[in-house]
Amino acid sequence: MRRVLGTWAKDAAAFAVELARLDPSWGSETFELAGGQVVLCGPGMYVNRAIAIGMGGPVSDLDLARLEARSAAVGVPAAVEVTSASDVSLIELARSRGYLAGSQTNVLRRSLDDVSYSSTNDDVIEVESANNDRLTVWQATSALGWGHVDEAARRASDMFAVVAAAVDGDGLVLATDARDGRPIGCAGLTISDGIATLGGMSTIPAERCRGVQSALIRYRLWAARSAGCAIATTAVSPGGGSERNLIRHGFESWFTITTLVRPD
Repeated sequence: MRRVLGTWAKDAAAFAVELARLDPSWGSETFELAGGQVVLCGPGMYVNRAIAIGMGGPVSDLDLARLEARSAAVGVPAAVEVTSASDVSLIELARSRGYLAGSQTNVLRRSLDDVSYSSTNDDVIEVESANNDRLTVWQATSALGWGHVDEAARRASDMFAVVAAAVDGDGLVLATDARDGRPIGCAGLTISDGIATLGGMSTIPAERCRGVQSALIRYRLWAARSAGCAIATTAVSPGGGSERNLIRHGFESWFTITTLVRPD
């Protein structure tokens, strides 16, 4: 668990660094704190919190005060992830400073030892890398799948794809209809330190219930195994359709991440 959380913190920090390089207008910054990483990508972006802090010992008042000051400077509420690997004093300290329980995500894992090649490019759905010339198609597909219709949501979604393409190599993948080539779904994959992390996946509403997510899962598991990974991990909303699909493909529940947020 500690290894995975530490890897996720490092990957998120790399994302923030690249975002700051490509588009400084987001005000992104990242820094080490209490054995973990604070990743502040900016208002409207998906990661603005402290990740994997307090796994090697207590977190101090000064640590959280620094998190709060830098979060305010970036323009986002201070937030911190806690898990069963966090020091037991972290939750009590955060609550004493006004933090409240926010979102929860379930972390799933799957060994890749038994993954063998099975055709995901069948007669119905094709899956392939979406980097380079297909990046704009991935952006449009993701926006449709997630329902990003307003300008702010679309801006964040499109910028996420640009940065992910830069830091994750071939990690953005696109599912298309094998008969006419139209895009029907998309997903992300990050490979770091021998750990494969399956990112969010979405399907265009009109194409749901035809196996798009299954094809995206199978493709990424095989890609991770081919890259030498021994384990695949992912974080999902509890009880959602993505979680059920992943469990059907061999994933098992591992631990829960709770995000504590300090209201403005």
